[in-house]
Amino acid sequence: MVEYCALIIDDDIWMQRILSKTLQSYGFRKTLLASDGYEGVNLAIEHIPDVIILDILMPDLSGHQTLKLLRTIKKTKHIPVLMVSALSDTENLGKAIKLGVNGFISKPFTRTTVFDKLVSIFGPDRMERISAGLPIDRSYLEEEIEIPTTKSTNLTETSQPESTGSVQTAGKVQEKISQSYKEEDEQKSIEAIKKLLLKTKKSSE
Repeated sequence: MVEYCALIIDDDIWMQRILSKTLQSYGFRKTLLASDGYEGVNLAIEHIPDVIILDILMPDLSGHQTLKLLRTIKKTKHIPVLMVSALSDTENLGKAIKLGVNGFISKPFTRTTVFDKLVSIFGPDRMERISAGLPIDRSYLEEEIEIPTTKSTNLTETSQPESTGSVQTAGKVQEKISQSYKEEDEQKSIEAIKKLLLKTKKSSE
């Protein structure tokens, strides 16, 4: 039996629990929880989850900034991402779409809403197999996400009201990630990125 994995990145513990139980009921029996973007990116690199549920409004790194990091790293850039938020303005939603988000879950939501969004990513047949713990072909996901180039994913470009320090830190993190990543030695690059994220998180606390 395949153990499908979902990563939930949300600073609200109650929301983590609700989403975790919902996803487990639909076949994602392994759920990873992260309370901020730094921790979330680290878990995504380490475990390569089948889907990521990402809150937009979070401290330190916003959901948009976290998504930009995920789409910058080769190992995580094709993971399907659903963003959760009470925000409804077109500017924030449009920004997430440009970054390659796969869909949105608007608060408040029901279990059916989450299931419908999962079906929109995986399709009904694959969702049946996921619920049953059967293997699926995930290669099609890479063709459906339009990934922005590194030059266009500037973390300092954001329409959200965030502190100057947070925006500058996020921009430096992405620049260092771009410098650290080398395809010919991917594993060493990934380890360097994980250390960078952990170091940056500690310095921001």
